[in-house]
Formats: sequence, structure tokens, C-alpha cells
Amino acid sequence: MKTKLIVSISVFSLLILGYVSQLSTQPSFNGATAGCGASGCHTRQAGIVSVKASNLSVSITLTGATGNVAGELVNSSGTVVTFNDLSSANPFTLTAPAAGTYKVNAGYKSPSKRWDSLTVTLGSTADVSLEAPLQFSLEQNYPNPFNPSTAIRYSMSSAGHVTLRVYTLLGDEVATLVDQTVQPGSYEARWNADRFSDGVYFYRMQTEKSVITRKMLLLK
Repeated sequence: MKTKLIVSISVFSLLILGYVSQLSTQPSFNGATAGCGASGCHTRQAGIVSVKASNLSVSITLTGATGNVAGELVNSSGTVVTFNDLSSANPFTLTAPAAGTYKVNAGYKSPSKRWDSLTVTLGSTADVSLEAPLQFSLEQNYPNPFNPSTAIRYSMSSAGHVTLRVYTLLGDEVATLVDQTVQPGSYEARWNADRFSDGVYFYRMQTEKSVITRKMLLLK
């Protein structure tokens, strides 16, 4: 039996993060703004960067990358002190010139442009491990608009049952992309809308605790 989705429209404020000019230099995929490149902007996604620090070195791991990764260390003055533009190794290591607190910016281009940032203190006698907590999140589909296929990425902070369904503008369910129990992590589902008419559709992710709904546009 088809189910109905009641769509409520909310207005969200846009939070614009400012970065000093030094952050524009590295890594190369960042372009003129951290997380953005000349061929298109990266999307910031919490939980994809984890670091393990030992003295002045920090090992950086990116979750979800299917190709090369990149990263930089930025000191408290906003200066990029070291970077790796293109690393086939994941994790990879950066070494700071001196003890202090640094921002780690890191990301990747494949399977989609993603980046995140963490703060780490280097030069202490004790080893430090920062595992970025995953969030319960549902990202905007990519590409959007699309024809006929699109990818939808989502993250789970803990194990649990998740459903991901697609609805028409009138609330009719037309596809179930995910209906299973998953472990903590980031995932991707795809919807092939080849047999559907163009127009606005909604996709909804639901767990035992939360529901998130987003809009997408099929253009043929």
C-alpha cells in the first residue's frame, strides 16, 4: 500500500564561515575558499576526518574516499604550515614545524567532493586520538537536478534500522531505496528515475529517533 508523506516547508538560515586568505593556498582542491575548487565546490560533511597525533606528527584518515585525498595544517595565525595536495595513501601524515594547536583541513573529490575540519594540539608528550563523531545526516542528492540517476548520501552515528524512501510532490511513495539495519558510518544510495516523469520529488530518511526530508528535481 502506498503511503503518504506530509511535507512541511521550513526556512533555514545560512551560516557563512569566514576564512583568512592563507587558507586559500592549500590543498589544491580547496581553491579560493576552504572546501571549494575551480571546477565546483566541495560539501562539508562532518565525520569523514579522523586524526591520530604523536608529538609533532598527525596521521589523517578520510572515510568514504574512493580516490586520492588531500589535507593541510593551519596554525593559530591562519597560515598553512604544511600540506599534501595529492595523496594516494589514506591515512597520510603531516608534520608541524613546532608545538601548538592546528586546524586540520582535509577532503577528497571522489566519489563526490567532500571535506571537513578538526582541531588538534601537537607537540605534547602524550599521544592524542580524535575520532570525529559521525552525525545522523542526509545530504542533498547529487547531481541535482538530475536525469535519470542520482546519488543520495547519508550517515548514521550508531547502529540502527534506517529507511530511505522517495515520494512525489503529492506525497505518493514511489521507491524504497533503503530498508535495513546498518552500522555506524556513511553510505550512498542511488535512484534511477528513468521510468518516472520529470518534476519535484522528495526523499525521506527515517530511523527510530529522527526523520529528515529533502527535495530533488528530475529534469528530462
